[in-house]
Amino acid sequence: MSGIVERLRYWGKSFSLGMEAADEIEKLREALRLAVDAVEHWASYASPYFQEKHDLAGDLQELREALGEKE
Repeated sequence: MSGIVERLRYWGKSFSLGMEAADEIEKLREALRLAVDAVEHWASYASPYFQEKHDLAGDLQELREALGEKE
């Protein structure tokens, strides 16, 4: 869990908006995680030439880093 979510949950005990924001961030992170998996799956049908030309590996790495994950 990212630091911002932890802080929102901490402050959310006093302010309901913090809990709602933390919940929304978690939903968005899960949606991004599913999108990354879908892109990786569907992009595997592209030839290695197009994967390299469009830097698939770099794009997936950036998306995972946005989630705080490392490959």
